[in-house]
Amino acid sequence: MLRSSLVFLTTPSNFLVLLIVLGLGLMLMRSRRLGLSCSTLGTMGLLTFGYTSAGELLMAPLVTRFPPVSIDTAPAPHGIVIVGSGVNEVHAQHTGAILELTENGDAVPIAALIAQRYPQARIVVSSGSTLPAPLGPAHGIQRILQEFGVAKDRIAIDPSSTSTVERVRNAINLIGEDKDKTWWVISSAHRMPRVMGVFRTMGMEPLPYPVDFRWIPPFDPLYTYPLTDGLRMTDAAVKEWRGLTLYWYQGHISAYFPSP
Repeated sequence: MLRSSLVFLTTPSNFLVLLIVLGLGLMLMRSRRLGLSCSTLGTMGLLTFGYTSAGELLMAPLVTRFPPVSIDTAPAPHGIVIVGSGVNEVHAQHTGAILELTENGDAVPIAALIAQRYPQARIVVSSGSTLPAPLGPAHGIQRILQEFGVAKDRIAIDPSSTSTVERVRNAINLIGEDKDKTWWVISSAHRMPRVMGVFRTMGMEPLPYPVDFRWIPPFDPLYTYPLTDGLRMTDAAVKEWRGLTLYWYQGHISAYFPSP
């Protein structure tokens, strides 16, 4: 409960809205000056991080930390690890669609194409949730890979992990004795520093294959976003910085901001 409350309060869009509400409440209680200050700060924050490129300043260091990989020059993988979700299998099962990708769904078709290019490579999917089979994201990714022609016996899944630490640990367990061979790990670019930091702490050094780049240079201070898009980028960046801080404090990563 406490952790959920802290996550909610440290999400910028939630915090700024609560600041506005607090300000209105204070004004109703005749604390006009303090209430006006809170409401003004909250409104300015929403407008700044919603409409301007300010959120890019938080996202840019994350997505540029591990550069894109050239598939033509990278060493051939013995296996591929997909860390995280990117599918909405509940919607897919309900509508009968072949795939329903979410905002982080780039990893799934990319992994399928890499698997076709390297037909001997093993595939490990670590993307758990509380949803039962076959509605969980790991089962959904497995089904989609099979739709792309990847044989089921090449795919091992972890459907139960709910954090990056658990996903990496369970992925390494599924990899088994092959962990010293060449593995590629596919995950969103802004999450890759934390993912790689956890792998290294657990004694494995896969090749990072970042996807889903939320920002590409150069930074344009005059660029404007739709309000929800700017806030979504800011929330995602703060969530990742919060995760890095927590993992570093808990010892799950040895460096605060893992690098190549």
